[in-house]
Amino acid sequence: MRRWKIILAAAVLALAAAGCAPEEEEEKEPVKKVADLVIDVEGEDEEKKEEPDKTADEEKQEDGQDNKQARTQTIVIDPGHSAVVAEGTEPLGPGSTENKAADTSGTSGVVSGLNEYELNLQVSRRLRTELQERGYTVIMTRDTNDVPLSCIERADVANNNEADAFVRIHANGSEDSSAKGAMTICITPDNKFYPELYEQARSLSDNIINCLSEVTGCENDGVWETDSMSGNNWSRVPATIVEMGYMTNPDEDALMATEDYQKKIAKGIADGIDRYFGYQG
Repeated sequence: MRRWKIILAAAVLALAAAGCAPEEEEEKEPVKKVADLVIDVEGEDEEKKEEPDKTADEEKQEDGQDNKQARTQTIVIDPGHSAVVAEGTEPLGPGSTENKAADTSGTSGVVSGLNEYELNLQVSRRLRTELQERGYTVIMTRDTNDVPLSCIERADVANNNEADAFVRIHANGSEDSSAKGAMTICITPDNKFYPELYEQARSLSDNIINCLSEVTGCENDGVWETDSMSGNNWSRVPATIVEMGYMTNPDEDALMATEDYQKKIAKGIADGIDRYFGYQG
């Protein structure tokens, strides 16, 4: 706003007074000065104070379009195995006459001393947190180590919740202590049970293993296609098994037991899920 100073000078009043004051007056009244009058005038050409541009993040938050809140999918995470092994056998797939063990105890760490089921749950919890922070709805097949679950029961958690992806967390083992690397496992194109899910299951598996290896720097052993995994065969939604590394390899076992590396695994898997659904990180 411009400020105009309108100054009524004492000289103007003095001129007026000079014309009417009597000459014989011995003492002249002192000229009174008029104080400056300051009048605020709001001009049309007032300079506007521009607000700083909002950042993209601020605009997204105002619009309710924050990228972390954009995910609408439901992910079921299955921490493989358990401290209490489900007993008995079950069909390899719906209607199959071939039976397999309902579950097994899994492997264990040669250096860490961790049981596979413990490691699987630790990583699964970190993965749950990572996915929830990105906006996904996440359901766990188990959240403790003392729950016996068969492969069919695990798949049914994904089926009954109409999950968009069924991600099964495991660690590998081998008689060869030098064996290392991560892989994912999905059904084949000739799967007898749900062959229509092959393309999605393969894409989910590809994206997860590629992102996992990118984030962790682990050896990428690719995708193993097989119809020998009953948990995958019973799933009516796209499913994959993530083999994070070999607990029988001293170096990989020690690494997988650390909090930092587990967080990297969780981020890598989450990045793969994002990529599968078409989200840009």
